[in-house]
Amino acid sequence: MTEGRARVFLVEDEHLTRVGTRAVLEEAYDIVGEADNVTDAVEMIRERKPDLVMLDIRIREGSGAEVLRQVRKTDPEILFLAVTVSTSRRDVAELFRGGVDGYLTKQAIGPDLPELVHQALRGERPISRQVAGFLLDIDEDITDDSGIARLTPREREVVVLIARGFTYRETAAELDMAV
Repeated sequence: MTEGRARVFLVEDEHLTRVGTRAVLEEAYDIVGEADNVTDAVEMIRERKPDLVMLDIRIREGSGAEVLRQVRKTDPEILFLAVTVSTSRRDVAELFRGGVDGYLTKQAIGPDLPELVHQALRGERPISRQVAGFLLDIDEDITDDSGIARLTPREREVVVLIARGFTYRETAAELDMAV
């Protein structure tokens, strides 16, 4: 992460959602840009080098997964946090296979968004309860030669509890670990 406040870039094709997200985050983070399509997003992210990209799945000209793939080729240190309405197994799998650093559903974020962004910046990989169960399925599908890391036993314990509806705090207390 850069010195000072974290730099966040928004990739979202709905104008009102971008405005609302910016309003919720700008007190805690520097919003360094916004894009509503694949081409502009990739170009501006590479130019502005944010610490974290908030990424919708469905955007103009394609998908957030395409933005993730293109940027990761040249800038693997940039974090990506999916924030979307989609809970489809296919979308979840595509983004996690692409290396997304967290997956939140728009229905689940509300006023907790700045803290969830902070968690992603700390490397905690926040995920919404609605998609946590898919991670277990995806993990089972990973082959040894795929180049994708499988969940550790501890990560699997965390995902199971989140999928059951535990909050991050409840999960930490249950597993006797820090939030």
